[in-house]
Amino acid sequence: MRLAIFWSEILHYHVARIASLVTLARERGDSVYAFAIRAESPDLRFSGYHELLGDRIEILNTLPSLRGMESFQSKRQLLEKLDQKDPDAVAIIGYDSLVSRAALGWCRCHGRGAILMLESQAKDTDRVAWKEIVKAGLVSLYDSVLAGGKAQAAYASQLGVPSERIYTGYDVVDNAFWSTRADTVRSDSTPWREKYSLPPHYFLTACRFVPKKNLDGLLRAYAQYVTRSDCKPWPLIIVGDGPLSSAIRLQVASLGLKSLVHFLGYLSADDMASVYALASVFILASSYSEQWGLVVNEAMAAGLPVLVSNVCGCVPDLVTDGVTGFSFDPSDEKQLTDRLVQISNGSLNLQILGFCARERISHYTPSHFAHNLFAAAEVAVAHARSRWWSYWPSSSIWF
Repeated sequence: MRLAIFWSEILHYHVARIASLVTLARERGDSVYAFAIRAESPDLRFSGYHELLGDRIEILNTLPSLRGMESFQSKRQLLEKLDQKDPDAVAIIGYDSLVSRAALGWCRCHGRGAILMLESQAKDTDRVAWKEIVKAGLVSLYDSVLAGGKAQAAYASQLGVPSERIYTGYDVVDNAFWSTRADTVRSDSTPWREKYSLPPHYFLTACRFVPKKNLDGLLRAYAQYVTRSDCKPWPLIIVGDGPLSSAIRLQVASLGLKSLVHFLGYLSADDMASVYALASVFILASSYSEQWGLVVNEAMAAGLPVLVSNVCGCVPDLVTDGVTGFSFDPSDEKQLTDRLVQISNGSLNLQILGFCARERISHYTPSHFAHNLFAAAEVAVAHARSRWWSYWPSSSIWF
């Protein structure tokens, strides 16, 4: 089996996935060809993590001006690589970018297995019937699906993919890194508390400052928590940055929370693991279209209980109320406030919740991803050979 896989850029979680794929391929006597469309993400203020992979990843373009998955140059470069490597199957991220559709076209033209790596869930947005019909037709051109989890697999089924060609396990992170790093920091926490001025207890959230992350709703709920708390309120630590940075900081000031809400900006994986390690609970308050929420995986691997908006695609798999944390309705700010009060008043054993969170996420690993992707590849190859229509237009003209 020769398996190709690509992403737009290589972030921390991609490193672990590719490393596990390569390890499993060697055990099986197979080959993996991994590509990144560009060297780094324009959304981050530090370089990507592709250097950790050495020769296990090929970067197609290092120019900062490259447009990524919608670039005709990227499309051409990927198609050239696929022609060179001639894989039996290609794992394709999504279905709505120029590069992804070109890779799908290459598979159909060459009779190779096309695997859809799917993170979408049915409730990500208001679905329009005719668009879903068109999407179902596009998805039918793939031979198998590797979905994030239960919600994403259900959406693939809704789009017409038979259950026997759907696998889960796409949305995983490097659990060993986050857990080991967190335990190391907890064993000697003083340097890290001093570096970031971290208090003994704090709520933590990490995200881009964009509307869907619902930081404004989280801050309103937190402000109510501060007024209701019978004891000294726990501070809120916010990691990240983005277009709404100025608006969020103004909101913090207008709510009178400047002494309690602290911004750490973007952090590398090493520093982020340290901040996870010393937090009391992690919060992801997204209000719409959160396909999964990989920061939840990271926090759970670090041993934190989680408070997660019920729109997030990871909730059915990872969040069990009172066991690994709690889910909440992001439109009901009082519900979130109540959870903040409950968590900080000592009525819950956060250590046990964190232990259960780490146990739950231990079943969502890069090794699980690798095994299920190879299983999906085998199904895809067999299905591609069974397709009755042998002629397809050239992949170079797929838009």
